[in-house]
Amino acid sequence: MSGPQEIARGLTERRATLGEAVPVLRTAGLQAASDAALLAVPGFQRLHAERWDPPLPELETLAALPVGSFGHAYARYMEHYRLSPDFFPIQTRLGADATPTQYAVHRLNKSHDFIHVLGAYETSDADEVAIQSFVFGMAPVALVTFLAEAAVHPDIQHARYKHLRDIYAGHIQVEDFERGAAASALLGERLETLWEEPLEQLRQRLGIPTRAPEFMGRGGENSCGGFTAIPFFTATRAA
Repeated sequence: MSGPQEIARGLTERRATLGEAVPVLRTAGLQAASDAALLAVPGFQRLHAERWDPPLPELETLAALPVGSFGHAYARYMEHYRLSPDFFPIQTRLGADATPTQYAVHRLNKSHDFIHVLGAYETSDADEVAIQSFVFGMAPVALVTFLAEAAVHPDIQHARYKHLRDIYAGHIQVEDFERGAAASALLGERLETLWEEPLEQLRQRLGIPTRAPEFMGRGGENSCGGFTAIPFFTATRAA
């Protein structure tokens, strides 16, 4: 039987949608295989054992960090797009009995905007599909678990979460899937302790490949907030 990563890569190569991936990867056997794969990521086992779950950051504090740091870039990104750290609508519950995959769902949900900055993804609808493709490459079963839960959450029907409803029809992007697959080390990191680290240096340490210039700075409507802005990232300015 193929593992989650092999199945996810096959779905990606045949240009499946994110919605089509959900029933394929939502099986008990693949959940167990996902748990094992996550526990093999350096640092993740300890995070899961601790149920490590720090509070959301204060943007004012991060904005005062040195220019070029992860925290400063994140604060500027959130200000640029008029987002708040608690914007993401589907809040997962983290119990003592959470499996590694369920814990990864929680962490990825809470770290969604951090990953936008680390991966140089805008908030345009096209880049929302791209960032989900990135996460699919890192932890495919965790992502489809979140998508399955979000699909039946009542908040998803709110107008401001149109982007979340729309991503199910988005085709998994090959380049972003492979970027995520190369960056699995991110899953074992205590990202909220790394604000002072230089962003580019952190990307390199986590194994996040540079985004291809043709995909950088893709503007367009930010339908999650109803706000359209000049792109934050460009091919010549990654932060």
